[in-house]
Amino acid sequence: MSRLLYNRKSTCESLFWYFQHYFQAAYATIPAMENLFLLVLSMLALDCFHSVHYAWMHIMSKFSDKALNSYYYTLNHGAFDHLKWAAVTVKPARSIIPACWKDSAVFLSIDDTLVEKYGAKFQARSTLFDHASHNGSSYMKGHCFVSVVLHVPAAAKNGNVFYLSVPLQYRLWTKEETKLELAANMVRTVMEPLSSCPQVLLLCDSWYPKKPVTGLIDEFQNLELICNVRVDTVLYDLPGERTGKRGRPRVHGEKLTLESFSLEKPEESDYYMGHREVMTNLWKGRRVHAYVTASDPEKHNTFRLFLCTAQPESLRVEAGEQASKKIHQYGEWGMLPLGLYGIRWNHEVSYYETKAFWGFRNYRIRSVKGIERLTNLLCISYTAMRLLPYYSDDFREYRGQSTQEVRYHVGEKIRMDIIISSLGRSIETAKINEALKKAFKVFMSSWHYS
Repeated sequence: MSRLLYNRKSTCESLFWYFQHYFQAAYATIPAMENLFLLVLSMLALDCFHSVHYAWMHIMSKFSDKALNSYYYTLNHGAFDHLKWAAVTVKPARSIIPACWKDSAVFLSIDDTLVEKYGAKFQARSTLFDHASHNGSSYMKGHCFVSVVLHVPAAAKNGNVFYLSVPLQYRLWTKEETKLELAANMVRTVMEPLSSCPQVLLLCDSWYPKKPVTGLIDEFQNLELICNVRVDTVLYDLPGERTGKRGRPRVHGEKLTLESFSLEKPEESDYYMGHREVMTNLWKGRRVHAYVTASDPEKHNTFRLFLCTAQPESLRVEAGEQASKKIHQYGEWGMLPLGLYGIRWNHEVSYYETKAFWGFRNYRIRSVKGIERLTNLLCISYTAMRLLPYYSDDFREYRGQSTQEVRYHVGEKIRMDIIISSLGRSIETAKINEALKKAFKVFMSSWHYS
């Protein structure tokens, strides 16, 4: 940071004490820590992080005399482990859970997103299928990122509890392992700091319930899965009572169809819903709960199928009125796992915000390691703006505001710190009476700005 930052109660200093835990956990050297922190300040102070060069011109060069190449070197070749940052985020995220919800479940969600890159020299750039493409083609050239997001209960200003969603980690898919294996390894990384949680519920869409991911619930005792699956997933009825006759008893009952579910439309609901305990080849020998929804039971193409590996009565979630309205409604209908699955939508919101407002797609580094490190710096910067209003008293005034609003206010204060730092430097180098310099330092160290 600046060699001359007179105001010791500055926003920059508060942020430094928060982010230093990430850099220390990654075993970063002091020069690397300084470079990484200045990159974070740039992400927060700029309206949009266009590139490392742009950030160096407008922010980093104001705090430090280091050359631009030193920041590129830190990202591409620095000897630190950025994968440890995910575990660091878990601690402040868990600390904001209200005391009355300490025994409640927390949620993890996994998903992937695409970033189009036109330059041919980016490592791991490949042709990807984009089901949401609007350019006339279903394929694009770019990168695929897999991410894991943590959802924890937090107290709103009105006393109600909502689920605060914070991204933990982004990984760039390089084809060295499948996206399923990559997602499973990311979950294993964050399950270690979550081992003391009473219950962790993993949420995912229909692409992820396959062996690398479904096997995770056998590795961790406190992990359960709530997922959307393909409507053609094979379901079986439970095995009947043993007859006492010779031979091996049946492992499962008859094959089921979605039409065999008894569907009802609860009051105030737009969908017909049904539930029954079943068995499936995704977890051989394990009983799971299947939930079917349909907007029109007469049309098979309106059916959706969800599976929950936990017993509904064992879900450690408060479904009362202090929870979200959606969770409360589904709890009253006896379809609580369906309401909990809706928390996964916050994962998509984080993708939208980071792409639209945080410059997630604007990176210009070519190496896989550099791209991952810069992306995860953006991840912890975004996460800080989500967590700090609930975690630190210095940012308490921003509770209830959007991530972009918090970033705007924090960015203003960072830019003010730059002005103070630059003014202090010019006074240090100018030929001014020592008594005046001392008086200036005392004034700036005690000055607070709104």
